[in-house]
Amino acid sequence: MTLSAYLGLLSLGSTIQTRSNTGCQEEEEAEEEELDTLRRMTQSITLAEIDTVSTVSTHNAPSERRVEVRENISGVILAIGTMVANYSLCFPIVAARHRLQALPVLYSYQRDTPMYGISTIIYAYRNGGIRRLYPGFGLGLIGQTLSATYESGLNQVLSPITTSARKKNTFVYILSSILSKGLALAINIPLYPLYRNALILRVQSESALTRIVIRSSHDFIQLYKQDLKDYLPPYKSNRNIISTFVPSCILNLITEKVLIFIYRHIFQKFSSNNSNNSNNNNTPSDQSSKKKKDSTVLHTFYPEIACGVISSIITRALSYPVDTVIFKLMVQDSGVLKVNTAYKGFFDCIKRTWCEEGGWKAFYPGWGIGILEIGMGYVILEASWWAYRCIEWKLTVPGSSDTRAVRKARRLRDRLKE
Repeated sequence: MTLSAYLGLLSLGSTIQTRSNTGCQEEEEAEEEELDTLRRMTQSITLAEIDTVSTVSTHNAPSERRVEVRENISGVILAIGTMVANYSLCFPIVAARHRLQALPVLYSYQRDTPMYGISTIIYAYRNGGIRRLYPGFGLGLIGQTLSATYESGLNQVLSPITTSARKKNTFVYILSSILSKGLALAINIPLYPLYRNALILRVQSESALTRIVIRSSHDFIQLYKQDLKDYLPPYKSNRNIISTFVPSCILNLITEKVLIFIYRHIFQKFSSNNSNNSNNNNTPSDQSSKKKKDSTVLHTFYPEIACGVISSIITRALSYPVDTVIFKLMVQDSGVLKVNTAYKGFFDCIKRTWCEEGGWKAFYPGWGIGILEIGMGYVILEASWWAYRCIEWKLTVPGSSDTRAVRKARRLRDRLKE
């Protein structure tokens, strides 16, 4: 082939050039078809993964109602257990503190260290066993049950009356409010003899200062009836009503208001700090799920219990001097003291305690046992916190209600959809 003929074959429109262009087009079309096939396969795999993860998260996730029921049951059990433990474990310490507060002793604050409080409790156990550590335990439970039941029933009866009186007339509303307050305080009439005899049970012992006056249920009933007779105006010993019963009612009313105020203040501060931290660290979807989660008893009992214990400790510290005066007046003329005191009234007891027993420090007998009580409350709160964390972990491990695998599957599903 000559050179000119070869150059002719390479020119535009020749058969060689036409065949080359046709081959390139076919290769490009084959590559496009292969890419389309790969895209369809990738899309199908992605959709299959989404369907698989959605199926796992849907079928393995329990119903919200079942999770809520489990958490509520666990929260109620923890709350009741914490309250029972707090009352049962702190009772021997409280009983020892009440005994020291009721007995008039010169410069008792120098003696009443925490170590002396521990030795007092150990001595009571060695000389009377476990029963000596819980004098009047059942009376306290009976008094609290009666008080709670009476207040609940009274509130159900008088609440509609007070609401209707508020709409009708201001004067009628004031009268109904006074009536409801008076009826609410009326429960203290049968409860005061109960608490007084419970205090006598805690104080009495065969020692240099005290004797045993309640040896059986018959003795308790006789003393209870004798205290009830003090409410009758003709009875000669009704001075106890003015000196002890009225101050104790006023103290209970004030401490209840102070306790509620401190509780609300602490709880609101705790809730505001918790909500601020949640808003800073969580997305809107996480916040809504956390809000639904925190509505169960399991996640709300501990803040309420902790705030209740803290507010109770603060209130007791504020009312400690007045409690000391009232306890001294309650055991007076009861026969439990070998050398009976002769306080003429509430303010006379304050004056003589200040002048004869060591100034302001004399109003804080048993302060070391009070420190033990605070320590025991802290231990109970810590134990309830770890119990809460263990139960929460148990409810979130694989195979239980709100599993981690389900949460991970849901996050993977959301990521694949993006």
